[in-house]
Amino acid sequence: MKQLGKKILSSLVVLVVLVLVFEPMVRVDAAYIKEQFSVSEGITYKDYRLSDNRYNQAVRVMGIYLPNKYAHIDVGVPVALNALERTTSQARRHTTQGHAVVGAINASFFHLGTAMNLVSKDNRLIHAGEIFPGSDKYVNQPIAFGVNSSGKGIIDYYNIDMTYTHNGSTYEISSTNKIRYENETILYTSDYTSSYTDTNQYGREIVVTLPSKPSYEFGSTVTGQVSKVRAFGDQTKTEIPKNGFVISGIGKGRDDLENIKVGDSITLSVDVDSKWKNSQFMLASGPLLVKNGKVSMTMDPNSANARTRAPRTAVAISKNGDRVYYVTVDGRQSGYSNGMSLREFANYLVDLGVDTALNLDGGGSTTMAVRYPGKQYATLANSPSDGYERAVSTTLLAISTAPPSTFSDVRHDFWAYTQIESLVGNGTISGYPDGTFRPNLSISRSHAAVLLVNELNLDTENVTNPGFRDVKTSDKYYKFIAAAANAGLLEGKGNNKFDKDAQLTRAEMAVLLQKAFEIPSADKSYFPDVKSSHWGYDYINALAANDLAGGYTDGTYRPDRPVTRAEFTTFIYRANKQ
Repeated sequence: MKQLGKKILSSLVVLVVLVLVFEPMVRVDAAYIKEQFSVSEGITYKDYRLSDNRYNQAVRVMGIYLPNKYAHIDVGVPVALNALERTTSQARRHTTQGHAVVGAINASFFHLGTAMNLVSKDNRLIHAGEIFPGSDKYVNQPIAFGVNSSGKGIIDYYNIDMTYTHNGSTYEISSTNKIRYENETILYTSDYTSSYTDTNQYGREIVVTLPSKPSYEFGSTVTGQVSKVRAFGDQTKTEIPKNGFVISGIGKGRDDLENIKVGDSITLSVDVDSKWKNSQFMLASGPLLVKNGKVSMTMDPNSANARTRAPRTAVAISKNGDRVYYVTVDGRQSGYSNGMSLREFANYLVDLGVDTALNLDGGGSTTMAVRYPGKQYATLANSPSDGYERAVSTTLLAISTAPPSTFSDVRHDFWAYTQIESLVGNGTISGYPDGTFRPNLSISRSHAAVLLVNELNLDTENVTNPGFRDVKTSDKYYKFIAAAANAGLLEGKGNNKFDKDAQLTRAEMAVLLQKAFEIPSADKSYFPDVKSSHWGYDYINALAANDLAGGYTDGTYRPDRPVTRAEFTTFIYRANKQ
């Protein structure tokens, strides 16, 4: 998310100039990030707050870096084409082992519970949808967002080609799984909202069956036989076969079907233009808001829907398609967030530095779900204008396939994640009862004894009391301290005292590891602050010579500095790999 954040204050003046050209809006006086964090590897979240002397805005941005092997996006579809479900519910339902939905936004416009525009998944057409004529309509041109066959985010025009062939003649199909209008030919599949076409008697319909359920993949053809014909005037309901489809026509569409009879062969073809072939998914919406880093709207900005200041949702991409952004702005909540017109929203997206952006369903449907640190599922992050989260048709999901974290404070992107998880897995170290590991907490000499004894599997039952005057046999860690002392790994600190609660230093750590893992000695000095007279000189240099411990950027080792739990775990992990 290269420009998100650092450009906000410096370039808001540009946004204001653009807005003033088209709509009355005063200068933005304040912009700040209220909250930000790494959701998972390759996925980030930021909560922006903007204000001027008239309006406040609450904007959320989730960034997904697709080249990261653990970061993915997908389209969330309901259990049935006409089923509405909350964005957070869809996110939870699509979360499985090793496939965590960590973020989501609402997507398609919908009507009567069904997505109004094209939806495809895994190169398979689910719903062809509609394009609505008129520059005042949101979706007035065939534009979609998706992930292409190269794994890149793409926002571009598309062309769906659906035809059926009978006796050598080929006819066009208008759309799929929708209400049939005059002169249309509609394909009804088992993805439809009903088991029946639910059309009136003024058209003609043919039922085509196949040996198995067709997949409707782009670039494919399927051939079946007509098993039933419903003629003009027949009010019998037409059932959609699970292993087949229904072609329904009215007006010209009915005329094309006139000569087809039971037993005839029908070949169905479904295809899409080459840039969308083999795409992971496609989701049509509109209008286009940004293109080539500039405002480029495919909707009349002066139309009523465009000028209304409302909650908004958009998806955007970087120029090379590596980065995808889910963006929402809340609205209709005076004092908190007033919302934006489409022109204002487009200008804001330009200010964020995106290359191309597509508007999605907004208003009361605007939803951003995020998995907060330490949580298992994505939960509602924004404030919907209805006061509650609406059920929607489709969603866009942000997915993490990163390995799960054992501790809430040691996530996959923590520098010692692998080392901690490894030693936890073999029983060397454990966390705290509250589910944390506390990686930056200094480790005590007692805890260091526990880790070494566990790692080396030393006998803690048959120990000899080392006689430390500050370690009682009733102490919680007595057996571990005794086992480490019996093995010659730990010594007292003078006056027959072990100093069990003292912080372990980097010098003491070097001694422990060199003895425990029999690390070869070094033949030179590595650190200017560890003189040959220092009691840990040989041990520290042994670790350095075997690439088990390094110094700081200034070249020093700092032998008296305390060691954290994460550091000590890492040193044991490295030593065990020798």
